[in-house]
This record gives sequence, structure tokens and C-alpha cells, in this order.
Amino acid sequence: MSVFVIAIACLGLTSPDSVRGICHGSWHIEPFSSPQFVNRWGHGDTNSAHNEIAVDKEVIRNGKPTIRLITNAGFDNWVYFPNTKDWDLDLSVVKSLKFYLKSVNKHGWGGDPWIIFLDMSGRSARFDGTKRRLYDALTDWSLVEVPVGNRCLENSPSLGWKPTIETRFDWKHVSCVQIHQDTDDFGYTIWYSGFEFTGAKPIKWWLSSVNKPDLSVTYAEQRPLYRRYFPNYDKKYPVLLGKEVNEKHWPDAGEKVTYRVHVKNMGFAESKPTDFICKIDGKVVKKSRIPALVLRQDYIVEVPWKWKQGPIDFIASVDSDGNMDEISEKNNLLWFKTNAYTLAAICEKAIISPLNRTNNWYGSFSFEDWMRGATVDKLNMLARKSRYDFAPKGAEINVRLEKLIIVDKILNDGGKQDKEFGLDYIDGTWHYPINALDEWIDLANSFDWALNHELTHQLGIIDNYQYDLGADRNKVNGKGFGQPNGGMMGGGHINKHTYPAYADVDVAGLNFTKGLRRGYYGEYMFCIPEKNTLVVSIGGKPLANAEIRIYQKDMDTGNIDGPPVFEGKTDANGHYPLANRPVPYEYTTATGCSLRPNPFGYPDVVGRNGLFLIRTQIEGKFFYGFIDIGHFVVEYARGQKDANYPLELIAE
Repeated sequence: MSVFVIAIACLGLTSPDSVRGICHGSWHIEPFSSPQFVNRWGHGDTNSAHNEIAVDKEVIRNGKPTIRLITNAGFDNWVYFPNTKDWDLDLSVVKSLKFYLKSVNKHGWGGDPWIIFLDMSGRSARFDGTKRRLYDALTDWSLVEVPVGNRCLENSPSLGWKPTIETRFDWKHVSCVQIHQDTDDFGYTIWYSGFEFTGAKPIKWWLSSVNKPDLSVTYAEQRPLYRRYFPNYDKKYPVLLGKEVNEKHWPDAGEKVTYRVHVKNMGFAESKPTDFICKIDGKVVKKSRIPALVLRQDYIVEVPWKWKQGPIDFIASVDSDGNMDEISEKNNLLWFKTNAYTLAAICEKAIISPLNRTNNWYGSFSFEDWMRGATVDKLNMLARKSRYDFAPKGAEINVRLEKLIIVDKILNDGGKQDKEFGLDYIDGTWHYPINALDEWIDLANSFDWALNHELTHQLGIIDNYQYDLGADRNKVNGKGFGQPNGGMMGGGHINKHTYPAYADVDVAGLNFTKGLRRGYYGEYMFCIPEKNTLVVSIGGKPLANAEIRIYQKDMDTGNIDGPPVFEGKTDANGHYPLANRPVPYEYTTATGCSLRPNPFGYPDVVGRNGLFLIRTQIEGKFFYGFIDIGHFVVEYARGQKDANYPLELIAE
């Protein structure tokens, strides 16, 4: 059947009501656990597990082969279909999705499966099982029937599910289904069979073809680039010395810069010629034609521009009219701010081919798209999402990929290999070795906390767990301290945000230094209000006119011992003003953070001394509490010069 006839057929079917355009694909009613669909399944895992999905002709159901997952995973491992996440099915009036499970698991199961449907906008409908379907699957095929559509909420209790439906989830445009399972230990095998949608008549489901081209605007290089900051830490506090003091870090206003925009065909067929449009600051600065590209061919478009200071929108796109039938159109546009932080990726060649076979966040099969989706796109999403009263727009920073470097092997040579690639001009660099490949494949469609945590360090944000204190390190009263409600960097507070999110102190630090280059680390620890007062209470009542002692965590030993750094008496309202202690050197960093006398003395830029223990004795009984420097930094972000810090003490 020709592409044209398929397109007409698509428009005549009612399963989705959206117009697919040139919809190269096919409709099906057979189970998507049938052998011909095995390559359209994807998988994910939170434990960097090794997963294998295959057809099993030995373990069959109703005389038919099944889909088998073998994994060494332990917790939250999932499969999903289709791997391009572009079903675009109308399930609004469908009753349920039915299928069968069978498993071998020597560890037993951690609970029932949970099923997640995603719509074409990425919103989710999650159903947590309340039965024993996974346990039953150890002895025989276990039926799973999960409600879908507009009546899913009323049908959930009788079918044994607890639903959580994201606001504005669209059952008319469902993109894929995920099946999650959790075990008590690592390693199991599970089989899937007999998928069908139930309703008044057989429900057809759509499967797009992957025998298509796929143009992706992957990244853009800027020329000229200028060096980031290189502060000297010999005296612990960061200072610029010698030529670094007057180093140029940005182009001058009006200076000519050129962006080298990479467009690559990451599909499985040759692309057709199409258009290229680039807008900067809302104005078209470049129109061009992209020629036909063979598989994996990279094409560079040079975009000239006269530099403007500030966060200017850069948008480059291909196939603007959407006429090309591609695997994914989500990768047809590249957006960043012109003053974005730059990242370089140094990658071992061996990771490229496996990631080219792994569908990613964009629904494409592209190493470059994986890199962009797993790193800079996620960082920018976190920045926008993490909003607080002092940061209504979130962290007002932006990150882009500037340099993609492929090497045979990443060398542990003290940085000599890195210097060959001019990385002094890049704000942050990360290495991608083959030994982390399972993690990247498993989380290509999800969120890689470890990777994004480390990339955030490249932007100068510290580990907030540095404030934490083990009980064995507390030589005063043996009590430990850990971060509550912590964010991406292992501490701080995310308040009402759902994980993942940057904590309040992280956003404060990012915004203090926005629009400037990186190279500094943790200098935002210097940002503390001029006056700081503890407001101490016990049992909700002010600790009035009481003697208190305040101890500080030592940045060298990691202990809290003696002597106290403050001793004194609270007033009638439980207030205790913290005196400003001297610092080794008063100055302001090139990123605008001023080291001045403050209660912590020298606030370690790694955070190692950013914790106070407060202790008092009332009628022979000791009470205590902790407060970390993150609270002080956040109050500074709120514009407070005279800040109060409520602190409830508890009995030892």
C-alpha cells in the first residue's frame, strides 16, 4: 500500500481523532506482545540494570509466543510500548487494557504492578495495583485488567487499582503505556502476553513505522567563545589572580559571532530536502535549505549574529511546515538562551551505537538526542520548575551543549586529555564512559538523577548533604542531623514541589550568579544577611531568658565538638542575635557574592562548616536543635538584611 493510500486510510479511521498527516504506519488488533512487535518495546530501570527484551517461543500462552524480559534489576523496572511514544490513540471511550503476566522470581515480589499511561503532552495517568497479580504470576498466567478512558475512576476500585490522574490528562491522545514492577531483591524474568483493549468492538491500535528519516537539530557551537572564570583556591576562598583579573568572558555588544548549528538525519531512511529557519531575539536571522541527508549524515548551517548582552532566545528549526514523515518531530527544534552556560561532553565511541539503537525522551533513536534530552533539557526543565517565593520564575539560568567530543577511550591522565579540546572555554565538562551505558539506556526516557546531580555541580552548586552530621561526629550530645525534604543536591527544601526539583538554596545560588560565567564553586555560601537572629522555642513557647550554647561543625574534621562559637542568653521572646564573626578577607567575587563578617566566620564553599548545634539546659534537662546555612542563604535571596530564624528545640 502506498504512503498516500495509508494516509487516506488513517484519516478514515476514528481511533485517534487527530490528523496524522503523512502517517507512515499501520493499524492492528492483534496483541502487541506478538513476536513481530518485539523491537518496538522499550524498557527502563532506576538501578542501572541490564535488561533484555526478546521473543520467547518456549514459554507460550494460547499456543502463541510471548514477550520476555530478563533483568538483573531490583526496584522499579518497567517496559513500555510503543518505544516511539506516538500511539496518539483515542482511549476516551475504551473500557480497559487487558493482558497477562507470568514470572520467575526467587526473591518474591515487592507488591502489585503499577501501570502508567502517558498522553501526547507527557501528562500521566497512573494506576497502582491493590491485588496479588505479581504473586499469582509466579505459579500461572495472571490476568491484569487496568481501566482506561473517561470512566476509569469509577471502574478502578472494582478492578483493583488506585488511580492518580494528572490534571488535564487527555485520554483522546494517549502516547504509550508503561508496566512497572518491583521486587525484593535483584534479578527476575517476566513474560507478557495477550494485550487487548476492551470495548463494544475490537479496538484498533496504531503503530508508526520507523523506516523513515528523522532530522534532528542536535546542538550549536558558538564562535568565538571566551574562557570561563579560573579562581584560585589556595587560601580556601576563591580569588582571581594575575591575568584572570582582566580576562574577557563574553563577546562585546555588537561583536560578530557565528553559530554552527548541527542538523543530522538520525532515522533509518534518507531524508528529503527541507527548510531551515533560525530566529534570534524573535527575528529571523537565517533561512537555508537542508539537502537530502543519508543515514547518520551531519550537516552544519552557519548562522551569523551581532552579539547582544542578556538572555536572548535562540531558536533553530527544520521542516517548519511539517511535511516530512519522520520518526519524531520533537527533535526538529533547538532552543536555548544566548548567554546559557555551556557544557562539553567527552564520550567514548563505544557508547554511540547502543544509544543510537535506544529510543529516548524525544522518541527518536539518536545518541545526540539522548545527550540533549538526558542533560541540558532536563537541567533547563528543573530550573524552570523549581519556583519559590523569592524566585517566581524558578532558577533564571539556561544550559546548552556546546561541544560533543568522541574519543576511543577516556583517559585518567590528570586532565591532559581534556586540555587538548580547549575546554577552558566551556563552563562545565562531563565524561561518558562505556561502563555507565546500562544506566543511560535504562533512564533514556526517564530522569537520571546521578547524571544531572553531577552536571549541576558543574554550574557551581554544592552537595547540600555536606551540612549533614552523623551521630558519631557529634561529640557534644551524640545527635545526628540530616536534610529534610531534600532536593536534587541532597538537601535544602523543595516545599510543595514534587521530586525531582532544585531546593530553595540551590535556586538562590543559581540566581545570585545568573548571567555570569562559571568556574567558581559554592561562592553563594557567602550570601548571608547582615543581621541574623535565632527565635528559639520549646513546645511552641518562646525559650525566654535562657542560657544557650551554639556549636559549629568543623570543616576539617567533620565533627561538632567544643568549644561553642556562641554563648549567651535569649531575651524574653526567645530571641538570640548571632554576632558577625570575622572573615580572613573581605571582598566580592567576580560573580557578585560578597564575603563579609557573618555568624559562620568563613563559610566553606563546599558547605562543610555550614551547621550549627544549639543546646540549652532547663531544670536539669537538655534540649537541642540544628540549623544549617541554607536557611541563611535563602533569607538573603528574599532580600532580608535583618533575618529571623524560628528554631524549635527538642529534648535529648
